Amino acid sequence: MKPILLGTLLILLNSLQVAAQKQPGIPQPRGPVDLSDTSNLVIFVILPIVVLVLFFLWRRAMKKRKAEENENAQDG
Repeated sequence: MKPILLGTLLILLNSLQVAAQKQPGIPQPRGPVDLSDTSNLVIFVILPIVVLVLFFLWRRAMKKRKAEENENAQDG
């Protein structure tokens, strides 16, 4: 009985927190993003591409560094 009561209480408290997060008066954009605007193009296209490229470069560097460490550990 206690787990059911505790679960119900947690769900009730969580729903109150969710309702408290709703902020009235904030504009809600509708429709597709206008990519003819330079700022939208930079924010929604160019920056994500740059982040992905940097991530893959970082990941490749980490793999290379780990391989070198493993090679040095086997030699030493």
